[in-house]
Amino acid sequence: MTIALTLAAMIGALLFVTISVVLLALLLAHASDRLARNDEHHQDP
Repeated sequence: MTIALTLAAMIGALLFVTISVVLLALLLAHASDRLARNDEHHQDP
């Protein structure tokens, strides 16, 4: 039983980390995309 609980905890932690990394990557991509767009707008005369 302890092995099953440990395995479940490891899988849960792995899922949590994976989802966090994906969300962080999406957030950074969105932020950098917005910054790039703002830079383009600022360059317009």
